[in-house]
Parts: sequence; structure tokens; C-alpha cells
Amino acid sequence: MTVSHVVASAKSATKQSSIWVSKPDWNQTLSRLTSSRRQRYPKLRLSPSRIVALRLRTRTDRQEKLYGKAFELAAKLRADRLPLVMLQTWMAREDTHNDSRVSLFINSISPSDWADRFHILKTKGWSKEDIDQWIWILSGEDGDDQVQRLASTKRPTPIFLVSILSRSDARIHKAETLLSLMVYASRRHFHINIQLPNHTLDLRNPKMVMTVTQFLLFLRRLVKHVQRLWPRSIVTLARLTAKYIQRMPSNVDANNFHEKCRIFNTAIQLFKKPAVIQPVTNMEYNWRAQKFLLAMSDNLEKPLIINKASYRAIREVMIGLKKSKTEKAVALRYTKSWPPYRQDFDGLDAKRTADDDYSRSVRAGILMREAGYPDDDYDKALDALGGMGAGSPTVQTRGLPPKEQKGDDEAQNFLTRWAATIRATRNSQEAWKVFNEFNSQTSESPNAQVYAEMFIKLHAPLIHRESTVLPGDAREAFPIYDANYTEYELARLSPPSVSELYDRMVNHGVKPEGQCLHTLLTNAGSLGEATRYLHDSGLDPVSISALALFKRAHYEVLRKIPLLVFRSYIQLLCKLQPHCRNKEQVPLNELYLIRHAINLCSLRLRVETTEGSSFGSPWSIILRALARPHLCVMNGTQADNDVQALSISMDVIQLAQDRTVINPDMFLYLCRAAQKAAASQLGSREASLDVGKKEVSPVSLLETISQTLKTIFAQLRKPVDTISSECEDLEVPRFMHNIEPVHLHTYMRTLAFLDDTEAMKELLRWMLRNKTYIDEEAERVGTRGQALVVRTLCAFQAFAGSRLSHDEEMDIISHIGDVESIAGSWRWPTPEDVDNYVQSDRRGHSQRLQQRIAGKAFLASQQESENNGIGTVAA
Repeated sequence: MTVSHVVASAKSATKQSSIWVSKPDWNQTLSRLTSSRRQRYPKLRLSPSRIVALRLRTRTDRQEKLYGKAFELAAKLRADRLPLVMLQTWMAREDTHNDSRVSLFINSISPSDWADRFHILKTKGWSKEDIDQWIWILSGEDGDDQVQRLASTKRPTPIFLVSILSRSDARIHKAETLLSLMVYASRRHFHINIQLPNHTLDLRNPKMVMTVTQFLLFLRRLVKHVQRLWPRSIVTLARLTAKYIQRMPSNVDANNFHEKCRIFNTAIQLFKKPAVIQPVTNMEYNWRAQKFLLAMSDNLEKPLIINKASYRAIREVMIGLKKSKTEKAVALRYTKSWPPYRQDFDGLDAKRTADDDYSRSVRAGILMREAGYPDDDYDKALDALGGMGAGSPTVQTRGLPPKEQKGDDEAQNFLTRWAATIRATRNSQEAWKVFNEFNSQTSESPNAQVYAEMFIKLHAPLIHRESTVLPGDAREAFPIYDANYTEYELARLSPPSVSELYDRMVNHGVKPEGQCLHTLLTNAGSLGEATRYLHDSGLDPVSISALALFKRAHYEVLRKIPLLVFRSYIQLLCKLQPHCRNKEQVPLNELYLIRHAINLCSLRLRVETTEGSSFGSPWSIILRALARPHLCVMNGTQADNDVQALSISMDVIQLAQDRTVINPDMFLYLCRAAQKAAASQLGSREASLDVGKKEVSPVSLLETISQTLKTIFAQLRKPVDTISSECEDLEVPRFMHNIEPVHLHTYMRTLAFLDDTEAMKELLRWMLRNKTYIDEEAERVGTRGQALVVRTLCAFQAFAGSRLSHDEEMDIISHIGDVESIAGSWRWPTPEDVDNYVQSDRRGHSQRLQQRIAGKAFLASQQESENNGIGTVAA
């Protein structure tokens, strides 16, 4: 059919029907009849939504240049896709004169073209006002502001808008933002069904409902944000996933069931991703999320099928969990000799079978095999970490799972199994034995992953004799029991030194990379040694030289260094920062190390970059180093150094706050630095201290830090705003951050040393209001958590109890009495408890603080007596 025939047919249709009533309608009809779908919806290498996301991401000239071709393409295309029309409308309103080609393409769109395209949108149910509102939403200052605008709108919005706002590089810093995205998506873009006797009525426009693929993309992006910002809310994501599955149409057919299984298994696998902060500790929430989905599946009329990858994901999460009560009992039954064979100490032990000693991860592996999935080398690696090594015996070892190799590299999982078996030993001698056993059994040569585990064992410190930590619970090495070995046997079994093993590795053509390079860098004895490792790894020599002291490198050079390698180098700089050496002068290049680390972080983690806003661990590392006792940052007295370290910590907190979210660990380290500086001032009162180029009084600095700490803690303890009743179904965590007993105890002591009694009272009142939450956190940490709750109460009574009025003390005791039946740690400390707490401070800081408080109280009473005497005489 020719174009003339098409036009004639269209005109005929116009006369016969009342649908075509206007010139825009006619133009639209002609446009659609003379254009192919391929022209209107062309396949693009970059989707329009992706180009919009790049536009939002662009903040620097480098990014403008990097993404310029994509923007030109978006300006040039003439298609009906909603994101593209919106982006071109947005570009037309912006000043694009700096980009001549984009400006040329946008200006080439005639008014009639715009009218035609907006009319096309109208036939799809969208208006020009909708476009305006989408642009307004995306014009928000950051991700938090954009999502807040989205949640406030009453108009319907397309799915691509939620997808763009949840992108991985979105600048999201608030828990409420993630919650708003979850609630908005479930309210606007999930199925809403009314169940009728014989059929189901879907009230949602199918184009407004997230498809399975769209939901999984949304979920994947949310998981990344949650694990960076709010790890415990991954359980909320599990409930959101269950909500989507339960709202899917209930018609039971093969495809519907397959799609539900697809969502279920993808979510199980996504929920294995470790948190950015305290990844092993927070693995408990990963397991809660997986467990919720497993329970949801069991309650369905037809349980969903767990595939092999999901079984593995469950096992990988279980490896990061603390030992259960049963697993602890099994570990305690192991003998000191190797292999760790179990012993039967009583009749109950004799009744136990071998299966009773399996860890949860091993049991999950058995269930996987029973389900018909054969195991391979990666499964055997997980077995080794679960305490069931084949060939070489292993101990149940807690940690993050090894990376699974897939596709063409799947054969490399044998080396993963080798590395995991080395990790699941108790000390370097046992690890070296495993290293050699595998080496003799295969033609494969050890790779960097295998060497990394061996280096970790060689660098591991010896565990303290008084420690109650079980094998596999920590990186510390356990003693080597070799009393019955001859000198020859000891020499044969003894592992090589780090330098000997490294030379062997390099001579065999293995480059330090990945975890191997990170381990070598963080444990290097000098910057020269670290530089050798970096050069051997094959990194850009110019970037390596940019890390040197007293050099101010460019961002473009530093960004060629991978983030994890950069973090390891920062950790090394902080580790090499010296301790005070009495009156001995410390060379300038040693004093400058930690300042150099701060400068590198400021350059590498720029404010306007995604890395700067999401990668905060280097700042935590620096703050932890500054909080170390006896740290030397200047040639002067210990008191000078402590105040100087606190001043630097304040600067670091400000730098971190400009880029990312201040987490509880950063707060903890700042408290310790403040406590250290305040304690050093108890015996000395210098008038001033030259901090850099400014004169700082220790007293004024301590007053400033007190306000800073109160501000940060107020942010950390701020409850998450549950924005609607739908949040109740998702069971949202009350707080964004994990405020543990260790944070409370350290903060209480710091306030005492800063002489801020009112803040101490407010902290105690907050603890009493949130006693249930604190109990949960203490229980999660274990016996140490409950002990720290007691110590926090003792710290309050020791340093603020004497300043309480009788009514205040009675009110606190009554509140604590109300919760005594909930947790035994909640009781008002006796004088003996307080005295034991004060005397347990081996550095004597608590004793000196009590003396200062008692002295101030005595002077206050003397002053009051004198004032009363003067008043009597005057009368």
C-alpha cells in the first residue's frame, strides 16, 4: 500500500467516525500511519532513562564531556518514549549554549513538532503538566529532595521515574527517603486486586504496574542503598518483596508460578550482599530477611522452589553469623590437638550423632544435595568454612564468604576451596600444612587468593590467654601445640616468613591483587615496602607516585587507584603514625602521615562525586587512629598531642559530614578522642595550644566538642519517620543506625569528662525511654552488651549521681525498677558496683575524674557557706 492510499484511507475514516475531530488529531494519525514502530521506539544502546540518569549525575566538566555523546543522541532523537520527551523538554528550558550540538538539535524541534508530540502523550493519558511535574521532581537538590517531591505529588507518575530516583548513584542520605520509595512503589505500582468468587478484577492500569523485571531492578537498586545506609532495613525489603509476590494475580498457571519463583530466588540471592559498615556483624539482618522469605514461601498453598544459587546464598549468609548455642557447644568439645576431633565427656555426648555436630551452613548444604543439586568446588569451600572440610579438617569460621567464580572461570573455584580451607584453620602452622597438602595434590599453582589467606594467617596476632573467643570467631591465631615435636619436625612444619612467601609468590608469576594486595598493604612495615607491593600489582606508576608524602596529587590521577586499594593505603598511613617517645623528637615525615592520609581522602573522595558521598570507611579509619592512646601528632607533651589529635578529629568529622553520613562508629571514635583529650587535661591546665595556624584553648575546644557530640548523637538517635500506615506492614526499624551499648557507655563517660551533667541526664532519660530497643541491641551483641548497659549506669552514678536532687534520683530508680523484670542489667548500681567500676580503670582516669568532681562539690559548698555567712552578717 502506498502513502497516498494510506492518506486516503485515513481521510475516509475521518468522515465515517467522530474520533478524529481536530487538526492535531489528524496530524497525529498521519504521523502514526506513515511511521514505523521501529522509528517511534528505536532500540538504543543507552535507554532514555539511563541518559536521564546520566544527566542527573553530571556535576563536573569531566562528566559533562564524558557523557556528551549520550546527551547529543538524546537531543537528536525524535521518539515517543516518555523519558526522552521529558528530557528534551527539560533541555529546551535549560541554557545549553555551552554545548552547541545539543543546543542545535533541541532548537531544531519546531513548535508544531512539540505540539504533535504532546498530543501523542495525551493519547497515552499524560499531559504537558505531567511533564512539568516530572521535571520539577528531578530538579531537586539531591536524591532525598527528589524523592520527597515524588512522594508529595498526587498525580500519577510513570514507572521510569521511580527507577531513575532509585538508581545506584543517587545521592540518598536519609532512611526516610528509602522508606518513601518503598511505600510509593507499593502504593502506586504494585498490583491491587479485588478477589471475587469466580474471577479477579485488576484495578490498576497494566502499564502502571511494575513488571517482574522492573520490580527486580528496583529491588536490586534498593538493596545497594540499604546496605550502604540502613543495613537493618533489609528485612523491610524482604517484606516489600513478599508484598509484591502476594499481590500478583492469583491465577495459578505455570508462568505465574515461575515468575513468583524468579522473584523469590532473586531476592534470596540479593539479600546475601554484605553491608558496607560492619558487614559481618550486620549479616544477622541478611539472615532475618532470607528467613522471612523462606517462611512466606512455606505458608503459600504451593511453596516456591529454591534453586541452587539460593541455597548457596543462604549458606553464604550463615557463614557470617555468630555461632549458635549448639555450635558453641560443639566447638568447646574440640580438643587442642589437630585434627579437632570431638570427645564424649558424658552420656549426652555419647548419644549425639555426627550429624548433630554439623553447623547450620553445612546442614543447608546437605539440604541442597537432597534437593538434587550436586555440589562442586565452591560448595566444598563453603563446607570448609562451615567446619566440614573434606580431606583436611577445618573449624567453623565466621566471616564473609569467598567470591564465587562463574562461567569460563568456574574451574578457579578449586583455588577458592583451597583458600577457604586455609582460612578455616586455627594458626599459621595448620594453615601452612593445608597450603602444602593442596599443592602436592594438584597441578594447579596457588593464585593471589590462596596466598592472601596464607598472608592473613602469618600476620594474625596471637590471641590473649584470658580470651574466651572460640576458634574461627576471630582473625587472631590460637597457640601452636608442638611440645612433642622434634626440632627437625618443627623446622619442617614451620611456615615461612611474610617476605619469604612473598618472594616465592612473585617468582611464580603471581601478582598481588585483590584481598592479597589489601592484606599486604595494611600490614606493610614501611611506605617503601607498600610502594613495592603497589608496583608489583601493576597499578599505574604515576598514580602510585602521587601517593608519596608531601605531594599534592590531582584527582584524575588518584582515581585510577581502586577504592579498596586506596582504603588499605590510608589504613597503612594511620597504622604507621608514631606513638609518643617521651622527650625524643619525632621526625616531621612521621608526624605528617595522618595529615597526609586526610589530604589524600579530601582529594580522592571529592564532595561532588558518587564515591565521595558513598565511601566513608577511610574517614572512620582516620578517626579511629586519632583516638588511639599515646598517639603522637606533634612534638610536645602528651596533653598537647591529645588536644591536637582532638582538633584534627573535629576537622575530619567536618570533612566527612560534607560528603557522607556520620555513622555510630565515627561518633564512637570522636568520643574516644574527646575523652582522651579531656582526661589529659585533668592534671594539666595549659593556657593555649598552637594548632596549625590558629591559637586554640584546650578548654574552649572541649566546650566545642561537647556541643558537636550532642548534635551528632541527636542525629543518630532520631527515629525514622514512618510516613504512612503502610509502613506498619513493612515493620520499619525504629532507628536508622545501630546504637549499641558500647556507644552509650563511651558517650556517657565522655560527657562526664567534659563535665556536661545535663547531657548525661538527658542520655539516661533517652535510654530509659528506649529500654526495649537497648535490650534488643544488648542481646544481639551478647553478654558483653548487657555488661556495658550495667557499666553505663555505673558511669552515670559515679560521675553524675552526686549532682542529682533527691526527686531526680527517686524518679530514675522508679523507672529502672519498672524494667528490672525485663532484663537483669537494668538495676540502679550499688555503691560497691560504682566503686568496682571506678577502680577497674587501670589508667586512673576515672579516679582522677571522681576526685575533681568531689573537689568542685566541696568548693561549691564552701562558697555557699560563705555566701550564707555574708548574708547573715548583712541582715
